[in-house]
Amino acid sequence: MNWSSLILVLSFLLNGCVAGQPGSQGIDRLAKSDIDEVIELHQQVVLRDLKKLMVKLYKRNPGLRYDLELRDINASVDLTFSRPFNFNYAEFKHIQRPTEIVRLALEPDYQGDRVLAFIVGLRRMLMASYDNHTEFFYLTSIDQQKLYNSARNIEIAAWLLANRRDAHGNLLILSDSLVEEKRNLSYQRLIGRLIATQDNLAELISHKTGRIIKTVVVRAATVVFLPI
Repeated sequence: MNWSSLILVLSFLLNGCVAGQPGSQGIDRLAKSDIDEVIELHQQVVLRDLKKLMVKLYKRNPGLRYDLELRDINASVDLTFSRPFNFNYAEFKHIQRPTEIVRLALEPDYQGDRVLAFIVGLRRMLMASYDNHTEFFYLTSIDQQKLYNSARNIEIAAWLLANRRDAHGNLLILSDSLVEEKRNLSYQRLIGRLIATQDNLAELISHKTGRIIKTVVVRAATVVFLPI
C-alpha cells in the first residue's frame, strides 16, 4: 500500500469513528477489546460505590468532616473524588501503603478526618489493584490476584470500621446502627457490592488468562492487609 492509499484508509477510519459518536465511539475504541471495556466498567462501579460510602459515612459522622464550615457533604465528597487518587494530602505524605492510611483512620489516637483517611486509603488501594490505570487497551495488563487481594482488604477494612473503638468503648466511625437503633444494613450492602465487584472481575480475568487465583483465609481481627 502506498502513502496516499494509507492516508485515505486512515482518513476513512477516523471519519467513521467520529460519525459513529457520541459516547464511547471514537478512535480509542479501535484499541480496546471487550474485556477492556468490562474492566473499565467494573472500575467505574467500584469507585461510584466508594463515593456513596463516603457520603453515607459523613452523614452518619458529621462532626468528623474537616471542611464542615466550608461546604456541604456532597460538595466535600465531590471535591475528594475530583482530585487524583494519589493527591498529595499532607497528613498522608509519609505513608507508603494505602492500607496503612485505612489503618490510620481507625487508630484511637488519630486526630484528623477519619472518614477522609478511610476513603482515601481504600481508593488508593483499589486503584493499585488496577495498576493505577483509568483506561484499558489491548496491551494494558491487569493482575487477577491484585483484584482478589483488594476484595479481601475491603473485608478487613469493614471489620475495622465495625469494631474499632476508643478508650470509652465508643466506635471511632459510626456506620451500621447502634444497639438501641433500628437495624440499618445499608452499609453492609454497599460494602458487599464493593467486594463482589472486585471478586467478579478477578474471576473474569483469571478465566481469560488461565492464571489461577491463590485464595487465602482472611482473619480480619489480625488486621493484616494483603499486598497489592
